[in-house]
Amino acid sequence: MEGTLLVGGLVAAIVFVAAFAAEGRGRRVVRLILGADERRPVTEHLYDEVDRPAPTLDVVGELARDTAALHVVTPHTARHRA
Repeated sequence: MEGTLLVGGLVAAIVFVAAFAAEGRGRRVVRLILGADERRPVTEHLYDEVDRPAPTLDVVGELARDTAALHVVTPHTARHRA
């Protein structure tokens, strides 16, 4: 039983490492370790101002305006044959 658990654990570890290497950040780490990519400074501007719409508390009104143009289907009375 211990052998089966050991083999299962090794397979899980290999799959985990492969999935990490396939993901974006993992791929970058692997490229840095292998020397295929050089370290570069962070170019993201984390604290820049972002243009956002004005805040509103009228959420229901906003949704009503968005859905007002939708066509409303009314159910018809169905006549069944006996």
